[in-house]
Amino acid sequence: MAVKSNVTILNVDPLGIVKVNVGSADVFAEGDLVDFDGTNLDAHAGDNSTFLGVAMEGSQTGDTHQVSVATKCIIEALITTNAGVLGDAFKYSAGSNGVNWVLDKATSEGIAWVFENNIAVSTKGLLLIDSHVLVAGIFFDVVTEG
Repeated sequence: MAVKSNVTILNVDPLGIVKVNVGSADVFAEGDLVDFDGTNLDAHAGDNSTFLGVAMEGSQTGDTHQVSVATKCIIEALITTNAGVLGDAFKYSAGSNGVNWVLDKATSEGIAWVFENNIAVSTKGLLLIDSHVLVAGIFFDVVTEG
């Protein structure tokens, strides 16, 4: 199992939890930022069009079971280069499974939004992960009838 991630999940909307298969070679820790490749979870590496959310549980090499992923939650994560104020969009800057995830201010395609008055540079801050993002070309928050 991967070591613990430095991203802490503080609050999860129960309607924003999805279960997704893990690829047999992938190892995740609780708090890892994850993508959905159309079949399995992948570590998030900056392609925000496939970003899904935050892993709520870990896996080991060889596991192919489903992992719960929070697609709408509040997290505490490390902010680096740019400070943020309420509502600012942030995106992946660095990190990988089970290690220090770092977010930085986004000019487009944010994956998280500042959820407090101010976050200083090089500190942890509260951010909103929201299911109002595109995942594999599908809006998770749009429901139509017919």
